[in-house]
Amino acid sequence: MKTMKLIIDNNLSDINEEIRWYLSSQIIWIGKAKDYKEVEELKKTSYGSFDWLWSDADTILFNKDDLKFSGAVIKLSEPINVIKEKSDIKQFEGRNGIIKLRDKKNFNSKLSYITEYYPREDKIISYSETWDKLERVVLVNMTGNFSFVLQNDEMVGFVLENASKHIISDSIHFVEERGAVEPDFSLKLSAFLELVEMMESEIPEIEESELKKSFAKIYEEILPYEGTNYIALRDTILNVIDYMD
Repeated sequence: MKTMKLIIDNNLSDINEEIRWYLSSQIIWIGKAKDYKEVEELKKTSYGSFDWLWSDADTILFNKDDLKFSGAVIKLSEPINVIKEKSDIKQFEGRNGIIKLRDKKNFNSKLSYITEYYPREDKIISYSETWDKLERVVLVNMTGNFSFVLQNDEMVGFVLENASKHIISDSIHFVEERGAVEPDFSLKLSAFLELVEMMESEIPEIEESELKKSFAKIYEEILPYEGTNYIALRDTILNVIDYMD
C-alpha cells in the first residue's frame, strides 16, 4: 500500500465545524463538499487517497495547487467498541493547524481498522493498522473537535470530540441548525452502540427478541426530541430493527 508523507501548516484551519457523522452508514464526512457528486469533482483537482472500485481505501483529498487538506470521507470500522473508561493516548503532542502533502502523488489510506467510542468524554478514536500505540504521535487539531493523528509524518488515525453532536441522518448533506442536545444523549448513543456490538457478536449474549426490545426502548426514550442528532439515532434504530426482521 502506498503511504503518504505529511507536513503541518501552522496556519489555522478553515474547515470550521464541517464535520458530519452519518450514523446509519458509519461514515465520517469532513469538509465542505455536500455529497458524493461534489467529492467526485474534487478528485479531479486533488491528490490523495481515493475509494476506487474494489478498493477499501478512504477518500482523503489534498488540493493540487497548494497540497493542503481539503476534505475526507472515512468509513468507520464496525462494530464500534464502547469503552467505559477514559481515553488514554500515550506520548502525544498537540499541534494546531492543517496538514499538507509533502509530495505530489496519490496514496492509499485506511484510517479505521479499530474504532472506539468513549461515552464519558463523548469521543471517538479511530486507529489504522499502522498506529503503534507505544510510540509518540502528534494530534493535529484542525478544528475545535477534530484532530488527525500523525506518526512518523504519516496519518494513522483521528480523534473526534463531542462526537454525538456531529451525528446526522444519511439523507442530510448540510446542517444549518442541529437543534438542542440533552446531556444524556451520549449515554443513549452508547447504549445503542453496545447493542450493535452484541448483535454482531459471534456468541450472542442475549436473544434477538430481547435485543429488539432494547433497541425499541431507546427509540421510545428519544422520541420526544427533534434535534437532528435524535432524528439520526431514531432512523438508525429503525434500520437496524428492519435488518433484524
